[in-house]
Amino acid sequence: MTEVSHWLSRLRSLRKRIPAPLASAGRWLRRTGIVAQVLSLAILVAVFAVGTRGKYLSPANLQTILDLAAIPAILAVGLHLTVVLGGIDLSVQGVASLCAVFVGFLMRNQYNSNDVGLWMIPISMGIGGAAGLISGVLNTRLRIPSFIATLGMSWVLYGMAVYITRAVNVIIQDERIFRAINGVVVGIPFVSILAIVLTVIMQFVQNRTQFGRSLYAIGGDEAIAQQAGVKVDRVKVIVFALAGVIYGLGSLLLACRLGVATSRMGNTLLFPTITAVAVGGVALTGGLGGAKNAALGALIVTALNDGLVLMQVNPYAQQAVNGIVLVGAVALTLDRKKLGFIK
Repeated sequence: MTEVSHWLSRLRSLRKRIPAPLASAGRWLRRTGIVAQVLSLAILVAVFAVGTRGKYLSPANLQTILDLAAIPAILAVGLHLTVVLGGIDLSVQGVASLCAVFVGFLMRNQYNSNDVGLWMIPISMGIGGAAGLISGVLNTRLRIPSFIATLGMSWVLYGMAVYITRAVNVIIQDERIFRAINGVVVGIPFVSILAIVLTVIMQFVQNRTQFGRSLYAIGGDEAIAQQAGVKVDRVKVIVFALAGVIYGLGSLLLACRLGVATSRMGNTLLFPTITAVAVGGVALTGGLGGAKNAALGALIVTALNDGLVLMQVNPYAQQAVNGIVLVGAVALTLDRKKLGFIK
């Protein structure tokens, strides 16, 4: 027992010495809020502007970055709500796949005579909200950890999407929505304006409403929030449902932009969405960050990938860079005071 105590004592001392600089950097990032992310974006733009000899800063490329960042930003705004709460939502892929399938079969297409037009917006958001509601109930009523409940939900929804479509690509033929979604207003892509509006609304809700304060209280310390009278389970269910509604909107925009709906549409969305949330400074331990952080994180990740493409970096190396960025962002934003043993 003496030897065990000796080694435990040495491990504690190492734990205090090794991550000290990292913890200090993390505390600085948490104190400065969004300033660090804005500074990171500015440095990124400067590096790629030099590396691409000005091509990166061309109006066409800047418009492309805004266009490509819009849908990831919308999804990240949805996902970050559950992260601020202290949980995680891994159902993005499944929700996006199922919503895309319904978008394909209910809007004008080559397989049937359906044409619901703009009614597809509330339908898609409603499907996503229903999926999120179920995830929230599984988490609160059955006490299933959020990552298990949402991961299981993702696979269920993806299986439904594959079953409905038989893995067939559905071509969407509604030109009105194509023109609207792919349009440009005063040089800014329409989807980017939607992302900005959504971000502003969600940030206002978080900063100025009782619901927003309850959200941060639960993420900060759920037990204290419960003692203070916060309806924890109710807030959690609302958050998961609201996140699902936003996923439904993002899926609709993505399907209409591509002009095709497929059950595989959501398969590549989870990693960049989580990366955007982490890079934006939303701590995975909960209680820190906002919609503006998530949206800015999506812009940073998109700007990074766009620059790597312009510099003709190998695609596999780009994936490696994204992985490094994710790990680094989590390491810097994690609040280690909320963690016990790292397993």
